[in-house]
Amino acid sequence: MSTDAYTSGPVDRAAEEVRDGAADMVLAVAVRSYAAFAVHVRFDDSMTEEVLPVLWSVLTEEERAAYPVRLEEFMNTYRERLERLYAEYGPQSATARHGRRELLAHPVSLIVLEQLVEVRSRYALAARWNGELPDRWLNDISTTWGVGTLL
Repeated sequence: MSTDAYTSGPVDRAAEEVRDGAADMVLAVAVRSYAAFAVHVRFDDSMTEEVLPVLWSVLTEEERAAYPVRLEEFMNTYRERLERLYAEYGPQSATARHGRRELLAHPVSLIVLEQLVEVRSRYALAARWNGELPDRWLNDISTTWGVGTLL
């Protein structure tokens, strides 16, 4: 085991795995499905590059293998709710034009929303998010989903 394995944190290790393609299938599901919920807009890949490692670091090895299916199941279960959410708060909404809920303008938001469904996942995500990404990104999407602020 390298020295980096002892000195890098879980998000750093996840970022390396994401760069190596470990999360490509999950991201492909999110990108492909996003068009069903939000009007296509050009999104900034840098936000995805920042957020995806945090999301990936929350999942266990066992969860990662099955996660594309889990994400599809989430979207099927919550399809109507997601359609309403993206219509009201998505990239073409009035709130988006005022700079709020900017994470909803990115396909990776579907992965964040899936993590907010289960209490254990939402608090694990909040713990890992804290200090890694802007609090506003998670708080905006979590309050929009109806679970309140997490950070």
